[in-house]
Amino acid sequence: MLELRQLKAFVAIAEEGYITRAAERLGMQQPPLTRLLQSLETQLGVVLMERLPRGVRPTTAGLALLDEARDILARAEGVADVVR
Repeated sequence: MLELRQLKAFVAIAEEGYITRAAERLGMQQPPLTRLLQSLETQLGVVLMERLPRGVRPTTAGLALLDEARDILARAEGVADVVR
């Protein structure tokens, strides 16, 4: 089952273009963030990020997931706001 933290990690990496910058943005270390991305890719059975000499960029599958992930995260945040 997908976890919100995996989607948050994926979105941050896609938006930042660098795993290290995404880790800083999320207040975590790079190795655990990389593991979150890898676990998401394994669960989905696709490569979501193309590793470049400098940074990363979403693959076609990654781009397809990006908008969906943003929507899911926004809805999850909205639910939390409603119940508070």
